[in-house]
Amino acid sequence: MTGMPQHSRGYGRWYGLAAGLQRELAEIGLDRVQASREVDGGTLSLLHTFDKFITNPSIREVSRSLFRDNYYARAVEEAFKCLNNAVKSKSRLSIDGADLMRTAFSANDPVLGLNNLSSRSEKDEQRGYMDIFAGAMTGIRNPRAHDHELNDDPKVALDLLVLANHLMDKLNVATKRNKGQRRR
Repeated sequence: MTGMPQHSRGYGRWYGLAAGLQRELAEIGLDRVQASREVDGGTLSLLHTFDKFITNPSIREVSRSLFRDNYYARAVEEAFKCLNNAVKSKSRLSIDGADLMRTAFSANDPVLGLNNLSSRSEKDEQRGYMDIFAGAMTGIRNPRAHDHELNDDPKVALDLLVLANHLMDKLNVATKRNKGQRRR
């Protein structure tokens, strides 16, 4: 890893976490979501699925009507812009996107701590989520913000909205760290 740029480290963890999320979605039946499907003798609509899994009020508010109206990529874009703005607000940092996430959730000197950073495991969690938050801005938000022809299918949109929901929940339990607490 010597000589590798800081921002490229940890992508293996990102893919591992994404694969784990995909397995969890498969276990609850979201691996093959269609416009509607039979579940226990009834029809489960996409919007019902959205309502069941997108529980964060901020993410729901900015994405539900877009998702309902089949603007899937735009729903995802708005959810991740909402996440970006929430991190910016909580951290009081003026930077944006992946740089914001790397600074706010830094493994070495975080502005927003996800835990006490008192063990190797806690430091790994902080670093892993820093990579996920930053990767979400670069790999999910940015393509949808800059490519007007990008259109997600409903399954992809649900996968990504569940991730945005999870990251917003992680942000909500993160604590702002004072300068004296930030270095360990």
